[in-house]
Amino acid sequence: MVQIFKSSLIFDFDFKTTSVAYLNRYPNPYAQHVLSSDTLECFVDSEGRLNTTRLVVKKGLLPEFVKPFMGNKSLELWVIEKSIIDRNLKKVLAYSANVDHRRFVKVEEFLAYNCSLGLTNLKVNVRFSSNFFGLKRKIEQWSRDRFTRNLLDHRNGFMYVINKLKQASPGTPALNA
Repeated sequence: MVQIFKSSLIFDFDFKTTSVAYLNRYPNPYAQHVLSSDTLECFVDSEGRLNTTRLVVKKGLLPEFVKPFMGNKSLELWVIEKSIIDRNLKKVLAYSANVDHRRFVKVEEFLAYNCSLGLTNLKVNVRFSSNFFGLKRKIEQWSRDRFTRNLLDHRNGFMYVINKLKQASPGTPALNA
């Protein structure tokens, strides 16, 4: 059975602040598992939306119950991330998924930042699916539980980036929400 996680957060920041912070969220001290983030493609489409594709390399730990099968090591995970920033609709949409270790678990994350009246509502939908015979359900549940525990770090990291941007550019209207 595939595990699903859904959540919603509200940030007290406008669209410009949110979109700049989204594009600059790494590095931050709450994302020490992120080893690198490289932009592979970036373009403005015919509707004026900024489309970005990135490769994010992360390190992760294996659960104890899988180590006999995969070794007693941490993993490097390659994640492809696609985002669309629509300044007309004041939305940031993002999709990310790991491109390796999919036999162990495939994690697909859908983010939607919707901004109005100076606030940003973030909707998070994540899907965890494993093809690891005999441990599928346990791996999916472990992955979902770990993601849930790390959600506070995601929020704190995002806030950290927003605060750093505001400190670096106190006179910039985009960062004074």
